[in-house]
Amino acid sequence: MISCAKKIRFFFVLSAIVFFVPLRAQNVSVASTATIKDIESLIIKESGAKKDTVELKKRLSYLEKSSSKKSQILYAALLANGYAAFFDKINSQSEYYYLKSIEEAKKLNDTALIIWTQLNYCKYLYFYCQIDRLIPIVLKTMDQSNQINALEMILPDETFKFFGWIMSTVEDDSAISYYKKSMQYMEKTSSESAGVLNAIGNCYFRNDNLPNALHYFNQSEAIALKIGDTVRYAKILGDKALVYEKRGNLKDAVRFLKQDILYSQKFKIEKNEMYASILLAKILLKLKYTIQTEKVLERAGQIASSKSYYRSSLKEVIELKLSVLNGKNPTKELLLRRQLKQIEEYLLNTNGNTVLQKSHWLIQKKKYENDTEKIRLKLEEQERTEKIYILIVVFTISVSFILYYILNKKLKHKRIKIQNDRMLFEQKLNDASSDLNHYAENLKNKNRQISILENKLEEIKNAASTPSEEEKTRLRELLNSHLMTDENWNAFKREFIRQHGYFYTTLIENFPELKESNLKIIMLQKLDLSNYEMSNLLGVTVDAIKKNKQRLKKKLGERYDLLFEIIDK
Repeated sequence: MISCAKKIRFFFVLSAIVFFVPLRAQNVSVASTATIKDIESLIIKESGAKKDTVELKKRLSYLEKSSSKKSQILYAALLANGYAAFFDKINSQSEYYYLKSIEEAKKLNDTALIIWTQLNYCKYLYFYCQIDRLIPIVLKTMDQSNQINALEMILPDETFKFFGWIMSTVEDDSAISYYKKSMQYMEKTSSESAGVLNAIGNCYFRNDNLPNALHYFNQSEAIALKIGDTVRYAKILGDKALVYEKRGNLKDAVRFLKQDILYSQKFKIEKNEMYASILLAKILLKLKYTIQTEKVLERAGQIASSKSYYRSSLKEVIELKLSVLNGKNPTKELLLRRQLKQIEEYLLNTNGNTVLQKSHWLIQKKKYENDTEKIRLKLEEQERTEKIYILIVVFTISVSFILYYILNKKLKHKRIKIQNDRMLFEQKLNDASSDLNHYAENLKNKNRQISILENKLEEIKNAASTPSEEEKTRLRELLNSHLMTDENWNAFKREFIRQHGYFYTTLIENFPELKESNLKIIMLQKLDLSNYEMSNLLGVTVDAIKKNKQRLKKKLGERYDLLFEIIDK
């Protein structure tokens, strides 16, 4: 298990990444009908405000004066963040506005705003190490987040990431699932995703799963280098050093931590420099590099003394200094031990190991209560199901005797109806057969009419006297009316399929390459029409019919004979 000092260190490393920056307002109103995206856009654009609270209130005044309740809630929450950044500690102004934003969101009954305002307050408590006050609010917010679609939440990526940090702080294994859920709503190659991957690596490290820890650290490092995030890269180096230290490779661990410290100094990230320096001092102490250890601890102590919420780190620094002295300077040791006692008393009531254990207990208690409630509901549901099942069985048995008689009577009527329907169907088949035979006879009659008309036209051409154009046109129209038009063909085809459905299906299945022109010839062939009769009906020459059959024979090859066997059957 990771020591108390490591827990607190990990707590502060995560808090450095937490969405907690003063928020700067824009002159854009938030209507009561504003979408989640509108609110998210406003919150993101308001980030990066200066610490001047007077100027901040002026910039945010348009939100306060707005008639929109959402705007007023955002005003209170953003102003609370501004006061927190200005005072850089727990303060009454921030407390007032945080609680006001939460209360107003509840009055509005807007679940998304309730979750966001509570989360905003939680980040403030988290940043200033008020873990005992933080946990009950976080538990409630987690419950509420399960009652809403993540897409309806404000900044779901930040929300689930923060839940991950909290669960990680109290060493709860659910942290990883929250981190992974957070990544579903953020860009895959961004500083945020690199931070989440790094946090997942820390979770695996805490569970002594070093291969997975290093795997996620390397993924995070690759993204940080790709997007040029040097600050994130420095923090990853420090975390990778922990893995190498655990594996006993102390020299590589020292090398990574020194790089981490150099980047932290370059970009003036004092908090990260302090953490890395404490880790480096521990490893140097193992290597018995006493002078280097003292030098590193001196700088870490200066940073740890600068902020009240760094006291857990200051405690680690003092403990390491005592280890270096090891009884060599009693006077100095006495002063350090007095200082250590004061810090321990302070931490006992804020973010020390006792509070961490209490927070962990609260979460476990909540989980137990939830599990118990689920079991109770499940038992009640099972009992209701059993009662319903018994009622259904009783009802079924009671009704079955009545239904048997009714159904048996209906069955007899149905048999009679089926017999009648079968006779009717057979009659329709006979009628359909007659219709098709009649249709075929009509086609032959049409052929005869077409022949007569063609002969008439020929006689007119050969006659000594020239016929009028009107007479020619009338004869030609009469001839065309007897041809197989598209409309006539479709009617014929429907009637043919109704009578020779099996033949048509067999034809299509065995010869899918047949075109509509081929089908016309084949279907007329099935009705025993000659080439001449086909040509008259289709309005083409006999040679065209023959060529069509020749092309069909060439296309089908050896299967041509099979085709005509099917036609003959």
